Amino acid sequence: MTLDRFSRARQARRNYRRTGPARYGRVNGFIFALSLCVFLLVSAGCAQDTTAVAGQSGTTTSHQQSNKQTTYVAIGASDTFGIGTEDPYEDNWPTDLASLLGSSHIHLINLGIPDITLHDALSLELPIALDSHPDLVTIWLGVNDIVAKVPANAYANDLNTLLSRLRANAPHARIAIANIPDLTLLPAFAGANQQALTQQIQAYNAIIASAAPRYQAILVDLTLQSYNLQDHPEYISSDGLHPTDIGYQQLAKLFYQALQHR
Repeated sequence: MTLDRFSRARQARRNYRRTGPARYGRVNGFIFALSLCVFLLVSAGCAQDTTAVAGQSGTTTSHQQSNKQTTYVAIGASDTFGIGTEDPYEDNWPTDLASLLGSSHIHLINLGIPDITLHDALSLELPIALDSHPDLVTIWLGVNDIVAKVPANAYANDLNTLLSRLRANAPHARIAIANIPDLTLLPAFAGANQQALTQQIQAYNAIIASAAPRYQAILVDLTLQSYNLQDHPEYISSDGLHPTDIGYQQLAKLFYQALQHR
């Protein structure tokens, strides 16, 4: 990868920091996904070239360390990307989780795309995840599906497709999947039919709980008291939907704890 391409990648990150997302509402998913995928490919190129240069000048020890690197892919939406913080590229729960796991040995690929549903992730995120040959995969998708009123059976079919393809192509990878927390506690859902919303959350969570063991995935239960949004309003950002830095850190801890037990 040339220095010019590397500079353009860094400039893209700086531009995002200056302008930020235009709003927290719905965005043009295809255009954003295309831009993000291009950025990911550029970033991957930077990482590959850095490794190559180090290999030319490094010692056998550094080469052995690179061989021990764990490729971690995070599949998700805006709450995986990092919306809700001042710097989503750096302040997000997958980055926090990588730090807990030992970031010097983790190659993180954060595929989170704001506004994406599980069905769209099958074509926009899953192929990149499979091409990355991951050792660890985290999945947190469902909130946008609930907003879009995706029927439970359609969500179940898409989740089975996602997990089956991941397991078939990465049989030795650890997969951790989170369920849906109590969205009725979020200001963004204050105007929703609370009973219908609760029923949909329960239906989705039953699907996730059933699918996880079927594909040897680790369930990260966000309905537990340790992620009690009612007692911890500081977990939620001013948009009433996405986590704050502290909220993301707590999410990372829950994923980390679940991974330590398996």
